[in-house]
Amino acid sequence: MNAIEIIDLKYCIRDQWTYRLKELLSPFSLNIAQGEAFGFLGHNGAGKTTTIKCILGFLQATAGQINILGENNRTAAARKSVGYLSEQPYFYDYLTVRETLKMFAVLSDIASSAVNERVNYIAEKVQMSARLDSPMRTLSKGLTQRVGLAQALIHSPKVLILDEPFSGLDPIGRREFREIFAELKNGGTTLFMSSHVLPDVEFLCDRVSILAQGKLKGVFDLNNLPSSANASFELTIEGDRKLARETFSANTTQIREDREGLRCSFATEKEAALGLERAVNSNFSVVRYARERGNLEQLFESLVSYKEGGAKS
Repeated sequence: MNAIEIIDLKYCIRDQWTYRLKELLSPFSLNIAQGEAFGFLGHNGAGKTTTIKCILGFLQATAGQINILGENNRTAAARKSVGYLSEQPYFYDYLTVRETLKMFAVLSDIASSAVNERVNYIAEKVQMSARLDSPMRTLSKGLTQRVGLAQALIHSPKVLILDEPFSGLDPIGRREFREIFAELKNGGTTLFMSSHVLPDVEFLCDRVSILAQGKLKGVFDLNNLPSSANASFELTIEGDRKLARETFSANTTQIREDREGLRCSFATEKEAALGLERAVNSNFSVVRYARERGNLEQLFESLVSYKEGGAKS
């Protein structure tokens, strides 16, 4: 049984002037395994938040089906197992942090005798114990984000859905959130995360999908990205740099200087091997020769290109 199962999801809106249907999400399917950390990526306006709202039942999909832990996503049983942190969490201004968390604890059916203990525990978890009696209106964006994470975790959900969870956080906050998410993942919680902070996604996630203009471009294993992300072969040499540029410029995709020497990038292993042979025969000193592993940013850029008016696949 998957934690989240999306089957042929499609979402359309009707233009208020022409009444024609506009497709915001083209039909796609996804399976997220229990205990998996899954990155849901895409450019601004790609349809990530729309998809998340469909999963949570905030929007009624035009077509398709969504299951959470084997239950239809619109049932109470499915919703009780989910925690959700939105990009811009909103809370009642005049409640304190303690009152806000107690309200969510009660709404989550936590026994009244356990509410105070649970609130204190989760506040300490997100480093908000010292601000429990502060009114919500006095909190910064980053502190509000911490309260947002606390309310998402108050009922110990089995599935945690995160929409830009690092929004508004300083570097310390980002590190603390990463540590919390890593601990949850190690404990078996399923993470479904939309984020533009790609290094954090690479650190936390097992797989990612990339959405562009409402179309799913693919699902990728982060432990096996080189071929997907256009990995390059790099040769770093030392010697006459003018001669090196003349020797290698016709066969490399990029030549750049750094402290180690002149770094030449090759698109294929065959071209790199020929470059290495040429360097040895030309009496250059070879500093390093290696395949550079592709990364998530390269993969993202290869599937999504930005143009005026939005992203174009």
